[in-house]
Amino acid sequence: MRWSERRGPAQPGDGQDRAGQRRSLTRLVVGLVLGVLAVVFIVQNRAEVAIRLLVPVVDLPLWTALAGVLVLGMLIGALWVYRR
Repeated sequence: MRWSERRGPAQPGDGQDRAGQRRSLTRLVVGLVLGVLAVVFIVQNRAEVAIRLLVPVVDLPLWTALAGVLVLGMLIGALWVYRR
């Protein structure tokens, strides 16, 4: 049977099903590793830093400032992709 002739969901013994499960497991493991790294990063970067935002000086933990810059970068990236 050709790929173009297949209809319906993948069968339990199908190779496509295993590839999808492997991909899901890989995403889960990568997500857990990144989550652990984020927690370690937060714990190690709790020191207060002074950040100048145009005129005012704001004192906040370093991890908060870096997380804010990360979110800002993600928003800019999303808008950049959305425009295309």
